[in-house]
Amino acid sequence: MPYTTSSSSPFLQACAGQVPSRKPIWLMRQAGRILPAYRQLRSQYQSVSELFDSPELASRITLMPVEQLGVDAAILFTDLVTPLKALGVHYRYQPGPVLERPIRHRSDMQTLTARSLDASLNHVLETVRRVRAGLPPEVALIGYAGAPFTLAAWLVEGQATRDLSVLRRLLFCNPVLAHELLERLAVLAAEFLQAQIEAGAQAVQLFDTSVGMLGPVHFREFALPYVCRVFEQLDTAGVPRIYFPLAAPHLLPWLPPSGADVLSLDWRTPLDTLYARLDPAFPLQGNLDPCALFAPVAQLDQAIDAVLASAADRPHIFNLGHGVLPDTPLAQVRRLVERVHNSGTGAAGNQTPELSGDAAHG
Repeated sequence: MPYTTSSSSPFLQACAGQVPSRKPIWLMRQAGRILPAYRQLRSQYQSVSELFDSPELASRITLMPVEQLGVDAAILFTDLVTPLKALGVHYRYQPGPVLERPIRHRSDMQTLTARSLDASLNHVLETVRRVRAGLPPEVALIGYAGAPFTLAAWLVEGQATRDLSVLRRLLFCNPVLAHELLERLAVLAAEFLQAQIEAGAQAVQLFDTSVGMLGPVHFREFALPYVCRVFEQLDTAGVPRIYFPLAAPHLLPWLPPSGADVLSLDWRTPLDTLYARLDPAFPLQGNLDPCALFAPVAQLDQAIDAVLASAADRPHIFNLGHGVLPDTPLAQVRRLVERVHNSGTGAAGNQTPELSGDAAHG
């Protein structure tokens, strides 16, 4: 059912198809990376998994961008591959996830052993509870999971790869096995998101960061039905469901039927292109190119204003087109948040914050 709200949160209002008095903004990968406090904390631990697995540390990191940047939503500090623990999957970070045993053949499916979410992922749910308790009511908490196809990419490839050639061959050569795997991952993603909602998440985002490698035929067969399956399972959860398909402008005609309440776009697709296809009240999220944050101030302001103009008078959540890059100047991020927040006051063009030495070097 469509999401509705009476919340004071500008983010949740926009998710419900409203146009809040203040434009909401949050940034993918805002929890960490660019913040000096995160970098200092990260330097004390050998592996990032130690941060993910500690509710005390993960909750502290999740709250950092709210406290230091003033964004309108917090997103849970965890990882796309985290729910795979509930299938008994083992991996290590080098620095990204590398799976001990990828799924390539039917016999490999036997290594996937169902475990309860409470037993394998309780640390994530405890992080959600702690963050929700630490947020003001006007700031929403976003839970998330990898979409079934993206989780399959990690399981089959075993690590990040350029073209997903092993998985794409599987789709052609053994579609029955592919569907069996995707069905299992759809159940996992839905259960993981539902558990986050019950723990306090007020919105959920499904990250499909591998789906751009698919052509339309395989997207409609192997990705879209399982996104729909996940969102159908959350239909009565009472929170907005956001779908983010990375690098997928060629899939634009098939995105609206996904069952999402909000579609999040990367920088390759102009917002107004999709707005023209949708109901006027359908919310979009995005989609500033993360590299714009490295531009001189005047060019950055122009890029921000172009995104704002493309979503003028429409329900919209400002975000980047993908995650904030680790070496992004912190001062530029602060300028972005301030300019977006001031965009409805007529003061955006006059905002030139004075940069301190720390802010200027990020």
